[in-house]
Amino acid sequence: MPNNFLPEIVNRSENGPFIKESAYDMTLARKSTELVKKYGLKFDPQVLVPSDDEMAKRLYQAGLELFLETGVYNQSTERRILFTREEVESSVAAAPAVVLLGCGKDAVIERHRDIESRVPCRMHSGPTGTPSSERFHPFILQSCAQESLVDCLGAGSVATFQGRLIISASPSEILASRKEAFLAREAIRQAGRPGMHIEDVAVPLTCAGKIATFDPELGLRPSDGLLVSQMPELKTNYDQLSRVAYMQSVGMHIVDLMTPLVGGLGGGAEGTAIVTVASHILGALCYSVSYHFMGHMNLQWSHNTDRMGLWIQSMAGQALAQNTPMVCVNDLYTRSGLGTPEVLWEVAAGALVGAVSGLNQHGVGATCGTKTDHTSGLEARFQAQVAHAALGLTRQQANQYVVECLRHYEHTLANPKPGKSFPELYNTDTLEPGQEWLDIYHEVCHELTQMGLNIDGGWRKVRHDENSL
Repeated sequence: MPNNFLPEIVNRSENGPFIKESAYDMTLARKSTELVKKYGLKFDPQVLVPSDDEMAKRLYQAGLELFLETGVYNQSTERRILFTREEVESSVAAAPAVVLLGCGKDAVIERHRDIESRVPCRMHSGPTGTPSSERFHPFILQSCAQESLVDCLGAGSVATFQGRLIISASPSEILASRKEAFLAREAIRQAGRPGMHIEDVAVPLTCAGKIATFDPELGLRPSDGLLVSQMPELKTNYDQLSRVAYMQSVGMHIVDLMTPLVGGLGGGAEGTAIVTVASHILGALCYSVSYHFMGHMNLQWSHNTDRMGLWIQSMAGQALAQNTPMVCVNDLYTRSGLGTPEVLWEVAAGALVGAVSGLNQHGVGATCGTKTDHTSGLEARFQAQVAHAALGLTRQQANQYVVECLRHYEHTLANPKPGKSFPELYNTDTLEPGQEWLDIYHEVCHELTQMGLNIDGGWRKVRHDENSL
């Protein structure tokens, strides 16, 4: 695709094959099922971090074929955007393998990672798909930004502005979006990291709201980013594409957000993994992104730390690491609530899988992102520590650790512990975790250390030349 690809995307959106959305869904579901059989993909619930390079290669080819056959569905025009194999292969090959995030002394390099890589994972943190209250949102943001192992901050979202519900496409959306962008800037300043990359402000639901966050003086800067979403499965619309047009014009990072649904159109683990690979290709072709958030989730509970979710993360990550230069990031959603041992074990399983499967790290959406103020900096610190401790592990070794982690929480997935909110776990004056939350954190860290992971010192081996281009 040419550099100025958006006019052509619009052209194909207006003139591509017309199809009703329900018919497109049926076509995608049938094709996914066919591809699982054609490419011999098989989910093994005992091997959550497979070491099968040939299956990873087949998975990528299945995702590529799905993308070429179905194309991208534009909900605004009810037409398919179709691409040639040459266009796809050239655009994927041109995807950035290294991106500079943030500015000044706080800028970091985020890289494409290979399978079983020793390249450190970058740690993205913030209220991941988890709502915050107006009162505690600034404290939550600073608690994440001040963690030394956190590299990038997601501003998350609130539901109210001045105590009233935010109405999409109304002035309240614009005002709230600008306010939250300012609070994210203030949080990184208060944390002593004013150049830290802010990856998104999730308050706005429209393109106009996203645009309102851009303000190099008080809000988001060119060194920051905003999410451009995909609708399940392989769908876009003009609102999302318009975000791309604006961000390209001001030089911001475009961040690809996808949420393939396990149990949805892709079916089970294998089909959803195919859709996940195809979704990354969509991000490269239609959005020209800097990096991708792999946010697949279970249709029933909206989490991805069960056996299927972990296997999909590993196999899709390996397929993309092996066959593309893309910078990919996991996006962890847990069933357990904040302040419980179980949430940390869920995070540990996801961090281990991502680290050895070619992904960077993003977390944590506790309670599947359903409870307000269920985010803090401590679980981000923990996720980064586990990811650093996993560097250099083989996939076989990582799989053993992941299966052991599951033993600590899998039995609670149907009835998870609700946990506690940020103000119940942190001192809101000092913004330090309280003793209860620290005790649980130290207990799980100790158990992981006993298992053989260097939780306390793993990060030390990667603190050299990591920002060099």
